[in-house]
Amino acid sequence: MKGKGSLIHDIRSSLNGVICMGSLLEETQLDEEQADLLKYMLLSAEKTLTLVEEFHKSKVNDPVRGDSSAVMDDGRNAGGNTDRQRTSGSQIHREDRFTVLIAEDDAVSRLYLTTLLKRQNWHIDEACDGMEALELFEKNKYQLILMDVSMPGVDGIQAVRQIRNIDREIPILAITAHGEGELQEDFIKAGMSDVLRKPIHDEFLLSKIKSLCSV
Repeated sequence: MKGKGSLIHDIRSSLNGVICMGSLLEETQLDEEQADLLKYMLLSAEKTLTLVEEFHKSKVNDPVRGDSSAVMDDGRNAGGNTDRQRTSGSQIHREDRFTVLIAEDDAVSRLYLTTLLKRQNWHIDEACDGMEALELFEKNKYQLILMDVSMPGVDGIQAVRQIRNIDREIPILAITAHGEGELQEDFIKAGMSDVLRKPIHDEFLLSKIKSLCSV
C-alpha cells in the first residue's frame, strides 16, 4: 500500500491532467452547453486540488498525526500508472527547430506538455522516466529539458545531477507537484534552472520557457 505522500502526489498529478487537458479543450470550438460543462468540470477539479493541498498541509503541520512520508516523495517506491512504452528521439528536421526533452512518468501530463509545445512548432522527444531521459540526452542535442521530479527508478533529481556532470548550461525546468518552498530550493541546488509547480497553465509555462531560453 502506498504511503500518504505518494498517494497525495498521485492525486495531484491526476488532477493536474484534468486541469491541463481541460485548458487545451477550452481553446477549441465549443457550443454554449459544452463550454458550461467544461467550466464546471475545471472548477470542480481546481476545488478538489485545493482540498488536497489543505489536507496535505494539515498533516504536515500536525506533529501527532503528520505523516513524514508526505513531506517528500521522490517516486522511487511509487507504483503509479506509468506508461512504460519507450520512445526514441527522431532526427527529422531537428537541426532547424527548437528541441525539447520532456521527462514525465504520468502519461496524461506528458501528453499535455507535448501537445502544447508542438503547437509552437518545436521538436519534442519524450521520456517516461529518468533513465530514458538520460539515454535520450546522451544521443541527442536539446535546447531545453522539462524534468518531472518524482519518477520511478531514476527520479528527476538523480537524472539532473547526472546531466549536470556533462552539461552545466542547458536549461532544465523542474515540473513538480510538491509545493513546499524548502523542497523547491533543494531542486535548484540539485541543478534545476527553475521550478514549475503543477497544475501547469500553458501561458505561464511558455513564459517560463522564454525566460530561460532565447525562443
